[in-house]
Amino acid sequence: MAYQDRYARAINSSNLKSASNKGDEGMSYTDTDALGGMGVADRALTEGRLVTGPGTHRPIKPSPLSAAVARLLMGDDRTAHGILDVLGEMAFEHSWKLHVKLTRVQARDMAVACYGWYRYGACKPCGGHGKTLIPGTTALSDHDCQVCKGTGKLLLEPQFRPEQRELARWVVGELERSAGRAFDVAARKIAPSLDL
Repeated sequence: MAYQDRYARAINSSNLKSASNKGDEGMSYTDTDALGGMGVADRALTEGRLVTGPGTHRPIKPSPLSAAVARLLMGDDRTAHGILDVLGEMAFEHSWKLHVKLTRVQARDMAVACYGWYRYGACKPCGGHGKTLIPGTTALSDHDCQVCKGTGKLLLEPQFRPEQRELARWVVGELERSAGRAFDVAARKIAPSLDL
């Protein structure tokens, strides 16, 4: 069973007793272990260091968004404000590297727009399918949607001024890169012997 599945089950569990369950791999773990693993992963990724033993650690690339985005993907929308705060600050800091002039408020607004596109960016006219409907039916035609150009998603770039588009692509990229890192770190903490 993948860690994402364990975590999804754990956040919906009504039993957080510490008695062990036998997992698919024959390894003992509990729903509490899955939740704890995500907490450890959040701390490690935020601090940029993974504890490897008593008093020892190894540096890892910091990713303060990873655990929050992972929770978001599992259906926990309460993390959205935290994601927007961190993402807005990251966008502001990265804007200096790209020589894009933004205030912190504008950077947070960009983070909100990119987050909205990431979460709810399906094209409304085609329903996210990328193809137009055959008039008078619910069946899809062979013609690409003219709004999204057949992608099924709204286009990101037209939402921003030309000088801000590279930064907007970077912000969305950070969301996408962050999504899987927390599950990987958490799984390694609770099940170091699994082949992940």
